[in-house]
Amino acid sequence: KLNLKLSTSGTNLGVDAITAQYFADAVKEASGGKIKIRVYPNCQLAGGSMPKSIELLIVGGNYELAVFSGSVLGNIDARFLTHSVPFIFSSYAEAIAKMDSTGGEYYTNLMKEKGLVYLAGIHNGLRQLTNNKKEIRTPEDLKGLKIRVPSGEVYMKTLREFGADPIAMNWSEVFTALQQGTIDGHENGYQTIDSAKIYEVQKFITEWNWSYDGYWLMANSKDWSKFSEKTQKLLLEKAKEAEVYGRQYLENAEKEIKKDFIENRGVTITELTPDELAAFKKAVKPVQEYFIEKFGEDAASAWGLK
Repeated sequence: KLNLKLSTSGTNLGVDAITAQYFADAVKEASGGKIKIRVYPNCQLAGGSMPKSIELLIVGGNYELAVFSGSVLGNIDARFLTHSVPFIFSSYAEAIAKMDSTGGEYYTNLMKEKGLVYLAGIHNGLRQLTNNKKEIRTPEDLKGLKIRVPSGEVYMKTLREFGADPIAMNWSEVFTALQQGTIDGHENGYQTIDSAKIYEVQKFITEWNWSYDGYWLMANSKDWSKFSEKTQKLLLEKAKEAEVYGRQYLENAEKEIKKDFIENRGVTITELTPDELAAFKKAVKPVQEYFIEKFGEDAASAWGLK
């Protein structure tokens, strides 16, 4: 019998918590109730801090399992941000192809170095830009705008390249900062924009798929080693089921969310033309080159960054 804790960084309505709960329910059912997993969203076991949440998982003794995004993992090793370098992927199919092959293998080994066990990878989302001032169609439109980003050099350096003023901020503070006008906008996936009700304080979304972020289901390696072989096998099996569920959930949800934003929430969604998108890609080419050198050829090639 096991009673396990699982931490997530998003709200209880986020795809990370929803997938984590699916995993917990599947494990409980498959184990005949012997293995129970309680999900704690919003980094509540770490006082709401994303950097602290990943540190506590590695230290152990606080929770055995977690579903954290690449931006959270980036706090312990910048190479966990390789997948999020701008404009690597234009679709979820492209991202999955790398996550399920060379990219996933690279992160599995990197997690092992940090005392973590890779169990599954799902979508956090292709990231879009929100603001409450105007439509964004060119890099010049971003100049001077204060845009919230997660901590991490990829986000900071990319937004600066476009002339924006990126501000790192804990997710728990973002809604209020947008509401009060402390910041002008932020970037995130559609599902997170919806679950956090960002549409209430941001009426413009630019769909540019500028970056991809994932969520990774992982375990503390010391705790994992204490589980029986049978338990490990069951957890891995259900993690892979949750992986399929979580990916499909987000892809389906995004279609409905976009429709709801336009029809019921008064949100203007600007879908960039190929020429408009090309201007952003051209502007950010130096950033891609910088990170290929910074993260190294192994990390870059694993995720298809050239």
